This record gives sequence, C-alpha cells and structure tokens, in this order.
Amino acid sequence: MKKLGLGILAVLLVSLGYYFFLGKSQLTQEMKTRVNTELGKIEKNGFAIQARKVQEKEEHFVLTFDDPEKIVHFLKQQGSDVDIEEIKALKGLKIGVDLLYLHNSYSALSAELYPLHLPDTFHNTQDMNSTDKAFTEQLNAMLKKKALLVHIDFNKMLSSFKGYSKDINETFRTSTPMHIGLSGNTFKGSIKKDRLDTLAEKINNLTVTLGTELTLKLHNLSTNYTQTGSTLYDTHTDYSIEDIHITGQNKNQPFTYRFKGIKGSNITEAKAQLASNKVEVKAKAIALTSQGEKSLFEDTHFMFSLKNIDLTVLQKLETLNSNDSAAFNTLLQELISKGIVIEVPDLSAKHFTYKGQKTDGFSLKSSLEINKSANISTLKENPFTLFNAINAKTSVTLSSSLFSIVSRDPRAMLLMMLIQPKVINGEKHYEVELKAGKLIVNGKTVM
Repeated sequence: MKKLGLGILAVLLVSLGYYFFLGKSQLTQEMKTRVNTELGKIEKNGFAIQARKVQEKEEHFVLTFDDPEKIVHFLKQQGSDVDIEEIKALKGLKIGVDLLYLHNSYSALSAELYPLHLPDTFHNTQDMNSTDKAFTEQLNAMLKKKALLVHIDFNKMLSSFKGYSKDINETFRTSTPMHIGLSGNTFKGSIKKDRLDTLAEKINNLTVTLGTELTLKLHNLSTNYTQTGSTLYDTHTDYSIEDIHITGQNKNQPFTYRFKGIKGSNITEAKAQLASNKVEVKAKAIALTSQGEKSLFEDTHFMFSLKNIDLTVLQKLETLNSNDSAAFNTLLQELISKGIVIEVPDLSAKHFTYKGQKTDGFSLKSSLEINKSANISTLKENPFTLFNAINAKTSVTLSSSLFSIVSRDPRAMLLMMLIQPKVINGEKHYEVELKAGKLIVNGKTVM
C-alpha cells in the first residue's frame, strides 16, 4: 500500500506543476485552471477522472486505472518504481481525491487520497473461501472509514510539499490472524522541472504479526531520496533504521533475529547509455538466535555494485509483459552483450560471538564478469556451460579464532583438509577463482 501511495503521490506532484502567488482569489483561480489542464494530461496517460465536483475552495474527484501500459510509462517518467504487472493488478481500483485551496499559511493546496473501491481481483467471490470473503469485507469496511489515507500540503509556489499517512492499527481475519500497526509516517519533498526532486520520509513504528508464527517490529525508519542527474536513473537514496526485531517459530522451534543501528545507501547513475547501481549497508549489531544457539555479528559492512547495464534494454524490460519469455530472452542477451560486471567490494564483520565466545571477524571481496559472448539459449540447454560463461574472483579472510570455531563443523573440517588456507599475519586466507571453466583455490585447480 505504501508503494501505491507514493506512486499516486508522484502523479499529483508532477501534475500540479508550479504556480506563483497572485493574491488569494487570483491564486485559487489560477490553480483551478492549471489543475484542469493537468487532469486532462493525466487522462491522456491511462487514468480516468470520474465524479468530479468543483466548488469555490474545494473539489473532489475519483481516479481510476484504465490503461496500465500508459500508466506505467507515465509513472516511470516521474521516477516511480513500478512495473506493468503491479499496475495491472490495480485494475478496478478507485482512488478518491479531495482538494482544498488555500488551506493554511503554508498550504496553497491540500490533497487527500484514499481508496474507495478495491481492485477487481478482490471481487471475484467465486474463487474465494469464507476466510477470503471475510478479509475482503474487512478491507471494504476500512475503505468506508478512510483508514488508508495520505494527506499532502503544497506551498504557495508548489515547489515543495509535506504530508503524512494515517496511522493504521488493524487485525485482519485471515487464515492466520494478521495484525498491522503503522504510526508516525510523515514525508516532505520538493519539485524541480515538473519532476519529483527530493523526498524524505519517516516511520516511527511498524509492526506486522502473523499469529504466533512471526512478529516483525521496526523502529525509527528514515529515508532520503534525491534526483542527482538528468535521467531517472541518476538517484541517491540514504536510509537508516534504529532497530528491526523479528521473532517467531519454525516447526515449534523459536527464533529471534535483531538488527540494530542500520545505515545504508543506494546510488544509481547513467553515463553513455549505461547504468550502474551501488548499494552499501552497515549495521552496528546483528543478533541471531535459532535452536537455542546464539550468534552476534558486530560492525558489519556490505557493499554491492552492478555495472554496464544498457539503459535502452533496461527500459524495455521494465515494460515487458512477464509472460513474453521469447522477448525477455532476447533482451537479456542484449544486456549480456554489454559485459555485465557484479562486484562485492566488502562483506565483513569486525567481531563475531558464538556460544559466548567472542572473536575477531571476517572479510570477503568478490567480483564476477559475464562474458559478452555468453549465449542464453546454450545456457538453458546445458546449465553447466555457465562455468565457461563467467569469470569470478573471491577473497576470504578469517581471523584465527573464527577459523578455529568454523573448523569444528564436520562439513568445514572436510573442506579444510582438502584445501589448506594461506596464513598471512596470523589470519587465514582463501583465494578462489573461476576462470575458463576451471575452479582454482589458493593457486591449485580443484575442478
């Protein structure tokens, strides 16, 4: 639902454009004229406007999703991360929109968006059991009280905005009772050249519970998105999460996962019709408890990058019908021909604790290149040719104390008997390379 809210938000932000302060009555009339123009533009891009009622200082209309292909193209132009299948699933959805002009000293225009009617898939009662029907009835009851609502305020120049989504505290009557709690979801941002330029969002608390099987609690999430270049693939997103706590049971065995002090970034960039993506994640502590055994990773770091992604092919893939396997294979072949490079510059933990024993940690570096000449059809017919289609290098370093713990595992013990590590400054090193179909470990061909 959050993704849908942001998608509709992007539509409104782009559609309303820029306005200048001309006095209250003049500004209101100017806005109404521009809204008329922009709503007409929206209708040409796959949406339909229904039941519109215009008054002196407010208006209401209903937004429907009529042409998924046009809608996906339009939303992607605004930077929304959606695909054709997601929009197709919204067929039949109706979004109510309330506009209020000159709401307060900040807001020249306020908008509230809320679903009025569920997508068509929720109304096919012939395929539903009693539990599904009860769930659908509950959703419909939520729609009647506007339980799923996003509020947005625009400044007088309509160059910036701020808003929030309504808190949610609902237990759904599904086969496994599900509770969703969301509080303190706020956002603010800016518009530049008729496009979303920045967006900062916060969530104080998010809780999802599935009976006794799983409980997820997230505390203090913050994200910051910035458009950094001329294309939709020039973006920078930073985020932080104070705490994620997951508890549950698997085959009557309790487990607990806890992630504290998470910070990350996601950077996309486009140059010379080639896109790249860099991801970085840090966590102060990752605590895992399963089958009575506890593990703790401290000061973990993960970096990942993907390079040489053809923008033209990527754009075609984003709008491709998921059932068109022939077209998908053709486009995938085009992507490979550019020489895709995947890198993990760092995967590490400074300290590791297991069964009460604290040790120094580990580090890993890896890179993988897909040969430009690799053939998709050949790979499908004979998956073993994959070994000849890629070149990969991985370097693993373990502290001596961690190596001692790992080597107690019978599976690791067998591997270490066959392949001895290099010892450098008291640490254990493995250099693994896959080249021309050969697997080489520490300079020795294994297979």
